[in-house]
Amino acid sequence: MSERLADVRVRPARPEDREQIRAICQRSVLRGYPTERVFEDVEIVSRLFADYYLDYEPESCFVAEVDGRVVGYALACKDTRRYLRAVISRILPRVLGRIVRGVVLRRYRQPETYRTLWWVLTRAWREIPSVSVRAYPGHVHVNVDPAFTEEKLALLKIGMRLGHAVITHLREAGVRGIQGAIAEEEGDERLTQFYQRFYGARIVAIRRFSLWERVTGTRWYAKLVVIDLQPSEAAEASCATHRSPL
Repeated sequence: MSERLADVRVRPARPEDREQIRAICQRSVLRGYPTERVFEDVEIVSRLFADYYLDYEPESCFVAEVDGRVVGYALACKDTRRYLRAVISRILPRVLGRIVRGVVLRRYRQPETYRTLWWVLTRAWREIPSVSVRAYPGHVHVNVDPAFTEEKLALLKIGMRLGHAVITHLREAGVRGIQGAIAEEEGDERLTQFYQRFYGARIVAIRRFSLWERVTGTRWYAKLVVIDLQPSEAAEASCATHRSPL
């Protein structure tokens, strides 16, 4: 894959990218593990973490291509309050209906599925940190095809190009700050360092994340990342300097 790194191209998402974006979303819940180890109904994953952006804010969606194939995406939201209204009123009722049918009709057979549902009901609200949407109204959801995540240079390049595209878009739209949640295994802060180095991110809250701990057997933390979007020449020059080697 390294030979193809020069061909990484980021562009606005198109309607025909929808299924590839949803497929990557379904495969990349927890690096190194199939999504079914966490929740067997992968359709629920893409409905919760991809469909809002594709349906309600397609202008804020970007994809990375290698050899004409979508290998990653950045899905952004300019107004998290609007996102929450749409999710609660339109997306979540259908998701809950599908889950209820899956439970009642015994379509769900894996014990991990029921453990994850129990975690959502009893622990998610305590373990996923939050911050004021007034101070940081936007948010971003980024994923890279699991086939590329073990190749560090590929992952770095794809992530940087997607990040630059989506942050530029949000900054030009007048969004003053963005937030996002990441999960890291204890002792591995590479993702934190990436956001801090290239985007001036700050970690404003950390919680133990038992969902991944149950699957992997190791300690994990959920971290809330915030980025101030200040369109200054100095910031742009700094980003350009960091991008140039890739």
